Amino acid sequence: MAKIVKVNEDFSLRYNSREDQSGDTVLDLNVDFTNPKEQATVATRLNTWLTAIGYMELEVVVKGKK
Repeated sequence: MAKIVKVNEDFSLRYNSREDQSGDTVLDLNVDFTNPKEQATVATRLNTWLTAIGYMELEVVVKGKK
């Protein structure tokens, strides 16, 4: 009987924006998720992050699903 190895996957996306002159925070954004069940879940999380940082013109899609 083959031994089953459980693998945990943790994903983290980070975005920071600061004003040039003052160094004040404009936006600190962290997106973390663990063990996504499907590729579509990863695509959704990436698209949420892209929208939040102002890149609405970009979209992540799972090949063959659109």
